[in-house]
Amino acid sequence: MKSTIPIINPNLTSEWLVENSTGKGVKVAVIDSGIDANHPLLLGKIKQSCIVSKNDDGNIECTEIPVEKSTDSFGHGTAVAGIISEIAPDAEIVNVKVLNEYNSCTGDILIEGIRWALDQKIKLINMSLATLKKQWISGLYELCEQAYIQNSIIVASKRNIGDFGYPAMFSSVISVDSQNYENKYQISYRTETIIEYDARGVQIEVLAPGGGHAIQTGTSFATPHVCGLVALLLEQFPKMIGAETKSILKSLSYI
Repeated sequence: MKSTIPIINPNLTSEWLVENSTGKGVKVAVIDSGIDANHPLLLGKIKQSCIVSKNDDGNIECTEIPVEKSTDSFGHGTAVAGIISEIAPDAEIVNVKVLNEYNSCTGDILIEGIRWALDQKIKLINMSLATLKKQWISGLYELCEQAYIQNSIIVASKRNIGDFGYPAMFSSVISVDSQNYENKYQISYRTETIIEYDARGVQIEVLAPGGGHAIQTGTSFATPHVCGLVALLLEQFPKMIGAETKSILKSLSYI
């Protein structure tokens, strides 16, 4: 449902947004460990699935697979997708599997996963992962700038321990840290730091592969809360760009 109020307006509150939006018509790429598309609470919500991996020759391939064959070898991506779906139940989720069964991948695979999502013209991208390895920073930066230019919005988590990590440290993305909030729609704007927002990410119930649930804590799970809110906004304002998104999220924040 397209909004009947201007994009910058005091009547645009979190309460209004939740009451009037479900994320309908918004595609969200989840770049992660895969998604269990057969989880009862995700059935019908995964609209496209791609596996990014290296073949026997060491070349990276992006292979689209039938959605029903989408799996999660670690559980991380299923948890992330479940949170996005909880916040924005009608969002169309695109699975981009880059992480292996140990929840890790090389930087070149991650870069190609982002590139694939951007080539698909997906408007909103969730990245609950980060790196500090210098050899990948330039490539990540170029893709995040490309995303900004083509009006795709990347929501990225900082690392849980130590330095913030990339791409969260790039100003072109929306960066997220974790706090112990009970309200799943609550976000806070952070002043005097490059990581802009806090969201709910401590001891929360998430979906787990195989149809179950788990309890998780971390920035990885705070990030999809913000991503879900952005999906709600994009239903109302489909032409919204990254800079506008940051301004609106700040206006919705508890500062």
